[in-house]
Amino acid sequence: MHPQMFSQIARRYDLANHVLSLNRDRAWRRILVQHAAPKPGERLLDLCTGTGDVAIEFAQACPDLRIVGLDLSEEMLKVAHEKCARLSLDHRIELIHGDALVLPFGESSFEIVTIAFGLRNLPDRARGLREIYRVLAPGGRAMILEFSVPQNVLARSVYLPYLRYILPRVGGLLAGARAPYEYLCDSILHFPDRATILEELHDVGFRPVGYRDLTLGIATLYWGEKP
Repeated sequence: MHPQMFSQIARRYDLANHVLSLNRDRAWRRILVQHAAPKPGERLLDLCTGTGDVAIEFAQACPDLRIVGLDLSEEMLKVAHEKCARLSLDHRIELIHGDALVLPFGESSFEIVTIAFGLRNLPDRARGLREIYRVLAPGGRAMILEFSVPQNVLARSVYLPYLRYILPRVGGLLAGARAPYEYLCDSILHFPDRATILEELHDVGFRPVGYRDLTLGIATLYWGEKP
């Protein structure tokens, strides 16, 4: 997804996400934070930080965490800056413009790297995972939150029509642009299954790896640890 497409919906991105996920995106972020188990003084990098929701969730949950949020869309980062300032978190969260495939950090720079709803958008997923692994310190955790198709047949039969026909229309109305949500639908349907993502994490070097389905499997939390 081109950064310009995100720029089109930056101002209404949060509202659309809350409504389209039936407000479950907030619960998913809380679960991500709990599973990451941040410790005081650790360094966290949030890739594809967008409007900063994941970085903010971590900052509020762990006051002594050092947080960097990185995104390729300058318009999304503007919204993130405004939100952080409004919540008096601008001194806690450093927001930078950058590419998740060419991270401007040295090896072992962070104890936690997160990416929420962004792995689908990377033009080279394997390279992105290698970059995450590179900047993680030994013992560091990669946490990946991503949309997915339910594995349960009944849940899938309800979710797929919603994804294909309802989400693009409602998202377009709420965000003021339909194309990004048509892309969202297509990218979810073509995203690899859970076993493939675990295999890719394992191939990069993560041990152990695992996943947890959220809300009947419409989202999935993946994780891997750098030995």
